[in-house]
Amino acid sequence: MASQIALGGIQRSNRGLLAVQVQLASGMQFTRPSDNAIGASSVTVLDDLIERRSQRGVNLAQADAVLNSLDASLGDVTDILQEARGIGLSQIGIGSDAATRRNQSAVIDSLIQSLSQIANREQRGIHYFGGDSHGAEPFGSLLNGLQYRAEGLGMRADLGLASDVRLTISGEQAFGALSARVRGDRDLDPSMTATTRLSDLRGATGVGIRVGSIEVEVNGTPVLVNLGDADSVEDVRAAIQTAMQTVDPLATATIDPATGDRFAITPSAGNTVIIRDSNQASAAGDLGLVGTYVGGATTTGADLDPRLTTLTSLDSLSGLTSPRGTLRIRNGGQVRELNLSQYDTVQEFQNAVAALNIGARVEIDPDGRRLNVKNELSGGHMSIEEVGGGTIATELGIRSFALSTKLADFADGRGVKQSSGSVDAITGLPDPAADRDFRITLKDGRTIEVDIGTSSTVEDVLSLTMAAASAAGVSIADFSASLNADGNGISFTDNTPGAKTFVASINNSGTAEALGIAGDTSTAILAGTDRATVAVDGAFAHLMTLRDALLANDEAGIS
Repeated sequence: MASQIALGGIQRSNRGLLAVQVQLASGMQFTRPSDNAIGASSVTVLDDLIERRSQRGVNLAQADAVLNSLDASLGDVTDILQEARGIGLSQIGIGSDAATRRNQSAVIDSLIQSLSQIANREQRGIHYFGGDSHGAEPFGSLLNGLQYRAEGLGMRADLGLASDVRLTISGEQAFGALSARVRGDRDLDPSMTATTRLSDLRGATGVGIRVGSIEVEVNGTPVLVNLGDADSVEDVRAAIQTAMQTVDPLATATIDPATGDRFAITPSAGNTVIIRDSNQASAAGDLGLVGTYVGGATTTGADLDPRLTTLTSLDSLSGLTSPRGTLRIRNGGQVRELNLSQYDTVQEFQNAVAALNIGARVEIDPDGRRLNVKNELSGGHMSIEEVGGGTIATELGIRSFALSTKLADFADGRGVKQSSGSVDAITGLPDPAADRDFRITLKDGRTIEVDIGTSSTVEDVLSLTMAAASAAGVSIADFSASLNADGNGISFTDNTPGAKTFVASINNSGTAEALGIAGDTSTAILAGTDRATVAVDGAFAHLMTLRDALLANDEAGIS
């Protein structure tokens, strides 16, 4: 027995000596976590901290290199644009002829190529102007133009306190690579469904849904409902209905079928349900359910105002007729038509437009209420039109030539010319007749002179035209003004007998041409052309316009 105790002591001493020997050889207090669990935990934390700091140092060095290269690229962009500006200025006036301008157009074309190469510059796979999509070239040729394919504002990296600094920027910021139009002109006000996430509801108070516990009292019996884990509308509906049915088995909670944007509570006859927030929670208020619900009747809560998301069903959008129709998109000299009846969600619609490969991009507005369509194609003029009397583009709020379209957006933002402030040369008094902008001559010889001086939208032009017709004694049965039923533009319908309908500018206004209504027809309808197409207002688009103007010897276009 004594020998075993002695042997154990010797073994412990040997192990201790071995541990000391390992510590001396390695310079470490312990080499295995099991030797010192608390110390090992501290070392792990410190190792992680050192590794993070080391990686941030590497990230900062990489970020510095990328930002320096980005800065140099922006300097090169400035140099190219200054050179193009100088060429444009040199070709205005009598010192230049068609041949010289033709030669200079080739120079501008080479500058466009150089600028596109700069726009696709990268370092270690990071494209400087790719926004969040920095892994692929942001610009590419499409339909004789240049398409911007990237998305997002720019890439962030783990830089410690400087993590908010973006290492890349978007082509939209650097080059103006996307159009600002078309912004949807109506709130699509989607309904909520069972799968709608609570995070996609603005809530009855407008601050979202703050999940927590609510109290459901049925005939004086309180039931606490914990919604802390609720994620969808169905989670809330089922939990509230289950709570009510513990006392009233026939009580129901549903989505209001009439509005689709709120809950409906129906206790059975003879029962009363009271819903309130529990303690400091606010879920019941956010869900629009605080109140008393009398048995035998359905009472609805408040509007929860669902947001538009990529997963929103097209059938849930307000104002859309069924079956959904076809819209037309023009851009870069190409035409595509898209039948929306085959798509179920907003995301499917977005993907379908992208698949048309025509340089149009559908986005959800940051306010979560409407759809926007942007032109990605520098050098192209985009329009979104109705087809054959359809209404789907208007219902979605994305028709590019709509009643709400601003006159200031016509002619690539140059607006609509008109006469104003005319003065009688003899009396010196204002001369309203000289402020009239265009004349419509009906087939029967009667004329309608229209002053659009107070107009700001297409709808204003149509209203003033009809008012002028009424003032001229022309009935609605004989004449009407509206949007084109097929395509974009303004239509005048002339039902009077005679040979032709004429529309022309008067008083040197140029208004009829700017509105796309100048011309004549022997048919009942004079259909105008689209002068409110959507162009990219950026560096590439302006260089292409300058190149084409030089090639066409168009001094007005050059200037």
